[in-house]
Amino acid sequence: MAITKKKETSLKIKKRNEFIMQLVTIIMGLLSIPVYMITRNKYITIILIVLCFIIVLRYIKKRKIYDYGIKGEMETAKELSKLNNKYYIYNDIIIGGKEKGAQIDHLVLSPYGMFCIETKNMRGTITGREEDNNWKQKKIGQGGKIYEKEFYNPCKQSKGHINAINNMLVHENFHDIKVYSVVAFNNSSDTNLKIEVKHTTVLELDKLINFILTKNEKKIDDYKLKSLVKLIDRVAE
Repeated sequence: MAITKKKETSLKIKKRNEFIMQLVTIIMGLLSIPVYMITRNKYITIILIVLCFIIVLRYIKKRKIYDYGIKGEMETAKELSKLNNKYYIYNDIIIGGKEKGAQIDHLVLSPYGMFCIETKNMRGTITGREEDNNWKQKKIGQGGKIYEKEFYNPCKQSKGHINAINNMLVHENFHDIKVYSVVAFNNSSDTNLKIEVKHTTVLELDKLINFILTKNEKKIDDYKLKSLVKLIDRVAE
């Protein structure tokens, strides 16, 4: 089994922070009653209640997004854990500082190179090219309604992560470390990837392990690998 470096995911942190905000909002809503009793100003009370209602609706909407993202990352982390103990797994880390750093869903260290993995928990037909700014998702929603949306090209997202990793490696005097760029879409019976890529590997989650295992030429000796693990332990947030 792979050696997993467990960290609390940023999505869980965001979800928790949103929950705290919701509690504060509910308290504000309850305080609107004594505010009205003191001021007898119904307009202030109405404004407070409407504001609280808007914030609660915003939380409910974001919670669904966070839950979906967390589920996708957990499924990928579970899949990666099936690798053997030559592989070190980092889930949901930031390289380069919290403010402007690269938030990486999964980073795998091994004697055969590093794998930077971006997870997308999306169903339906996904279309796009590597050079596009945005890709498109098309799926059938509830009631048979067709749902379409654009989302930022994950290949470009991954490219930014690779650049952050390479800059870190050079800064720490690690040279000639191969970093593979991977975008993994979580498995679904109606997931259909219609994409054109050359430099980034885009696949469904059930093909991820096989892809990693095809990279079996040893490029990093044991000493350097342990040094890399210590480096990521030190710089990852």
